[in-house]
Amino acid sequence: MSPSQLHIDTTLGPVGALVTGVDLSQPVSEPILDQIKQAWYLHHVLFFPNQTLTPTQQAEFGARFGELDVYPFMKAVDSHKNVIPIIKEADAKMNFGGAWHTDSSYLQKPPMATLLYAVEVPDEGGDTLFADASAAYEDLSATMQQLLESHVGVFSPKVVHGQGGAYANLAAKSTDLGGAYGGGDSSSSEFAESEVEHPLIRVHPNTGRKSIYCSRPHTHRIKGMTREESLPIFDFLQAHLTQDKYVTRFKWHKGTLAMWDNRCLFHNALNDYQGKRRHMHRVIVQGEQPY
Repeated sequence: MSPSQLHIDTTLGPVGALVTGVDLSQPVSEPILDQIKQAWYLHHVLFFPNQTLTPTQQAEFGARFGELDVYPFMKAVDSHKNVIPIIKEADAKMNFGGAWHTDSSYLQKPPMATLLYAVEVPDEGGDTLFADASAAYEDLSATMQQLLESHVGVFSPKVVHGQGGAYANLAAKSTDLGGAYGGGDSSSSEFAESEVEHPLIRVHPNTGRKSIYCSRPHTHRIKGMTREESLPIFDFLQAHLTQDKYVTRFKWHKGTLAMWDNRCLFHNALNDYQGKRRHMHRVIVQGEQPY
């Protein structure tokens, strides 16, 4: 397969591209991989439709981008330690990832990439929204940019996973988070209350572009401020970056693999398919410490 066989469709919306002409169940050549990487850096999220992937094949493709990581709060599938099932059963009310965020930004080295594969999706609903955090940052006033760059955030899993967090009462409910929640290697209460410091605005190591990085679910507060003082700033930034001009809504189909760049992209999994089942497989690729 030559790079010329790839087709990259950028008409999905303000961010993201649909990539066809590659079978990810087979080893991807270096020229094809280079083209995929360049498209990924440019468009932030790539969608590969009509794939047939085992967990091992999904993980092997992810490993071409860097070292795979484990998600600290969920149990992996039996066949591969780096693939976790994201399942919402038909009788569940709450979904996983149903708020604007970047994945696991509370880690010292948050994942640079997330690869999500659609095993089973509802015929209607269950779309994911993706927001371009680079373009949103660039449209802020110079004064606001300078203000944000002068501060760092205190990132923590406590808002979602800690005592009293959004998922705190769901760990024992197999229907609400797919039964895998609470089975990770680091899901202790101590880790759930941990904190790290990252910039509110981070620089992409491959492109040099700056992006909004803080989020309501994963940034507990701005350093030197209380959470109550910080929330209006987080709320403003979320409202700003989720304007229609930055957001693509993606409708899943069985066999689609999405790969997004957590360093410059926010996402939100919509919970609008009550009474229907949704089953995804998720892989994360470790990134660098934000700067």
